[in-house]
Amino acid sequence: MRGVIRTLARRLPLLPRREAAPLALLLLALASVFAFGGDRSVFYRLSHHDYVSGHTLTLIVNLSAEDRFLLYGRKKLDADGERTYAGIYNRFPIAPYLLAGLAIQPFGDDIRGQILAARAVMLAFFAAAAALAYLALARLAGDRWIALAATLLAFSSYYLLYYNDMISAEASTNLFGVMLAFHGMVLFAQGGRFRWLLAATAAAILTGWHVAGLIAPFVLIGLASEARRAHGGGGARLEARRALGALARSRYLACGAFA
Repeated sequence: MRGVIRTLARRLPLLPRREAAPLALLLLALASVFAFGGDRSVFYRLSHHDYVSGHTLTLIVNLSAEDRFLLYGRKKLDADGERTYAGIYNRFPIAPYLLAGLAIQPFGDDIRGQILAARAVMLAFFAAAAALAYLALARLAGDRWIALAATLLAFSSYYLLYYNDMISAEASTNLFGVMLAFHGMVLFAQGGRFRWLLAATAAAILTGWHVAGLIAPFVLIGLASEARRAHGGGGARLEARRALGALARSRYLACGAFA
């Protein structure tokens, strides 16, 4: 009996470590994204990557309360001494610009430092997206190692690794938003955590519009499922009343309206 107790005492502390091992490996792999890359303090890729990075960094640098947080390329004074703006680009939500703007503040006019800081923000969004994907898949698959393998395969694709440090409000930031909403949907579907779904949806929309392509089918499929469950026979009028009641109580509809 004493030997059994000793064996359990030795093994029990290892259980949490085994469960944490896949996540630790994922974080180690993501750390390599920050450690290895090109000369990230300059525009090091002569392609669309550089153009978008330069344009977005210009918008970030120009962002200020004085200009009412307008995203623009340049400004000048007209003949009457009034400020005019050119290259206005308010296409995406402002949250990624604000976060990157805070990151570059300590570097003042040091352009190399600004580029490096902005790229670090983009890589942080990329890493957070991968972590959220892993957590959601671990719940869906019920196996952390399967979730790890799927996440590493998806996030090691050529294009993701090429564009993950591009300074942009459309790449890593939108990927993070989609994965955040996806994680919220999984928690809602499995545990009924509606408040977290709403919070994740709100944060996701603040990082980019692409998540609408995930929220819309989620809401529509959920509504269709609830309408099917409400179907129980008894005449057209009763069916319509049941359907309306299901819609009125539907959290899917509430999520869609909130979004």
